[in-house]
Amino acid sequence: MIKPLRAIIQMLQGKIILNDDRDVRIIKREYPIDRTPCITMDDSGGTGLIQKHITNKDYLIDGEVKSQQVIREQRQITINLNVWCDDEDDRDEITDKILTTFYEIQSDYYTHCTNYNDGECTGIGDDCQVDAGSFRGVKGQCPKPHEYGYRNLFTAFDIIRSSFDAEPTYILDDTTTQPPKRRSIIKVSFMYYTYHKIGGAITNNITFDEEVL
Repeated sequence: MIKPLRAIIQMLQGKIILNDDRDVRIIKREYPIDRTPCITMDDSGGTGLIQKHITNKDYLIDGEVKSQQVIREQRQITINLNVWCDDEDDRDEITDKILTTFYEIQSDYYTHCTNYNDGECTGIGDDCQVDAGSFRGVKGQCPKPHEYGYRNLFTAFDIIRSSFDAEPTYILDDTTTQPPKRRSIIKVSFMYYTYHKIGGAITNNITFDEEVL
């Protein structure tokens, strides 16, 4: 599964829970085979590769952070989220929760940190320290992101935050089934980076090993 689809699954899995406690599953296939409500995904394409260049990126190697030479590709993709449900109330609630979740991730809401786990922060090995009375806490943000190791899902999946966009586009209800299946499509588009490790450091000079000439 390509990186953007894995990113969307991690953003939404376990986050879209209806008011009656039904967990809306995120499924990587075009059409649902089993129960609704659920969300399926399909890659509707995009411009693909935008640019490619060589740069340096830090990696943890043998317990040390070391800079490695990499080829960085900037790509663009559009993903269709298909919301499947049985009635209009579920459709509206699921769509609203998807968009709210994306807005929270874009605003660094604390529950979407990769270190957050059921009220605990694995970055500090203790309870999450969000305090509603603090400047950052009132916005639901980590009070000390650098010290506690806050990591947004955009960062985790190398997504360019400013390029991220999600909007409901159209309705394609299936009236051939009984009862009819409600289907709404939310178009999600963004740019992201992929890295291919070369190794070594960037050099401006070309040198040759005389032994192999």
